[in-house]
Amino acid sequence: MSNLLEVINRYAERPIYRQLSDLLETQLIEAARPGDRLPSEAELSQQFDVNRLTVRRALNELSRRGLIETVHGKGSFVASPVVRYDISAGRDASFTHSMRQLGHQVTIRLLSKDLVRQSKTAQELRTPGKLLMCTTVRYVDDQPWSLSVTSIGAERFPGLADEWKGQTSLFDFLLGRHGVRMQRAYRTFSCGLAEPAEAEHLHIRVGAAMLEMRGLNVDQDGDPVALVQHRFRGDRVQFTVDLT
Repeated sequence: MSNLLEVINRYAERPIYRQLSDLLETQLIEAARPGDRLPSEAELSQQFDVNRLTVRRALNELSRRGLIETVHGKGSFVASPVVRYDISAGRDASFTHSMRQLGHQVTIRLLSKDLVRQSKTAQELRTPGKLLMCTTVRYVDDQPWSLSVTSIGAERFPGLADEWKGQTSLFDFLLGRHGVRMQRAYRTFSCGLAEPAEAEHLHIRVGAAMLEMRGLNVDQDGDPVALVQHRFRGDRVQFTVDLT
């Protein structure tokens, strides 16, 4: 493997850690598979004849680009590639279906189900009664991707709190049990930072970049069904919206 000093001589105007991060990307990461472990900081320091602070900054740069994941006490690993998530109009409001079409397996873990009263949310859903709020973690190919909170009118779907256990997506459950095919009415997007509880569930560091998507799902007749809030790992997903 080329010595880093050769690169420095050619690109002396660039910081050493940036040169090292580029070198690691081309010589290590591109030849590896997602989940492969990178050499330790000490090993990389010796291999490229630079100090460990430079190595650490280079790894942080690769992490910022979404190319590696660093797990405290375990090391740095090649990250899974970013997946494009198509949320264009006319498609079913189903993350699970979208990922399956791309060849990925989706599993869901139900964290909680609560009956609550929230006047603003109930007004948008056009229901006077209580709301069922479901909190779930969604996994793609056994890797945690997002935390979701779904609010749905309890009176419209009596027994839903007991019937839906999270083994299937809520989309599939409502379609199979009630004949309701959810579609997206609108979506809003924002960015944020991972809170401690989110970091724990999604296996990321506190303060990591998050992509948030909120919106309303309606049925095939245009009547409101559910309000959704999805908090995605920023290093996992890229949204695509077809405007044609």
